[in-house]
Amino acid sequence: MILIMTYVNSPSAGQPGAHQSPAPVFRLRNARLGLPAENRALLEIQEFTLLPGERVVITGPSGAGKSLLLSMITGHWAPGLEFSGTRIADSLRIGCIPQRGQDALHALLPLRRQLRKATGASAQQVASTLDAVGLGDPSLLARRPAELSGGQAQRAAIALAVLSEAPVIIADEPTSALDDRSRDLALELLGTVLDERQALVLSTHDAAAARALATRHLVLDSGKIASPSASAPRGERVSA
Repeated sequence: MILIMTYVNSPSAGQPGAHQSPAPVFRLRNARLGLPAENRALLEIQEFTLLPGERVVITGPSGAGKSLLLSMITGHWAPGLEFSGTRIADSLRIGCIPQRGQDALHALLPLRRQLRKATGASAQQVASTLDAVGLGDPSLLARRPAELSGGQAQRAAIALAVLSEAPVIIADEPTSALDDRSRDLALELLGTVLDERQALVLSTHDAAAARALATRHLVLDSGKIASPSASAPRGERVSA
């Protein structure tokens, strides 16, 4: 049986006037992604809850299921796979920062124009966000993605995610194609320019990313969460 439940703007419960924890922006329960023809599960997640402002870093060996978990969050997985379980999202908008920044950008449109077109943000919002990610040089704003360096394109992809105002941002190995300097800058930006209400889920092999960003660290192995997640109060980081 396939059951996909998506609630948009789901209300939070609680007594009026009482202190309440933030309502989750995303939740999985008894979730399974697998190959029905082989009756084989590739990823099984008993419970995964994502709160506003969390920075969740997912690590694990190749083939552990990191990218599959991201696909569960987006609701888009490869043809031939079957999802079962409960998937609850507070919004249909989910931002994505890919391994290569160019993959998030339109190849033919200049940078400033495409960010306004894709997000509906004002010229001032676009200019402010690009300046925050180090792309405020007017000469860069008129360039197309192929005219940007790898680090510049990745920062543009981060700017696009910020301007989307999506409550959930996923990042799949976003530093794997960068040199050390560009990687450190991208991690710094991910830790500072995302809105405090935006939750980030980042998959990586890079222990430095977990140390720099994680308020919660999940380790996947063989398609399951292999260890209890370490967590920290909001705004603080945990060790990898």
